[in-house]
Amino acid sequence: MTRPITLFTGQWADLPFEEVCRLAGEWGYDGLEIACWGDHFEVDKALADDSYIPRKLEVLDKHGLKVWTIS
Repeated sequence: MTRPITLFTGQWADLPFEEVCRLAGEWGYDGLEIACWGDHFEVDKALADDSYIPRKLEVLDKHGLKVWTIS
């Protein structure tokens, strides 16, 4: 069984989520471990807006990425 190679986005919190996804996809990562700061994942928005998570998943999919962890 192979394990996915993921990138934790916390060290990239100064970059927009879309840009981190683009870079991670170009670098060959399988997915992200998304930090809950910057615009990477905002828990309050996820709870208040039913379209928030699907929009994040669309961005990930656009760059060939998946998510395994939210931190």
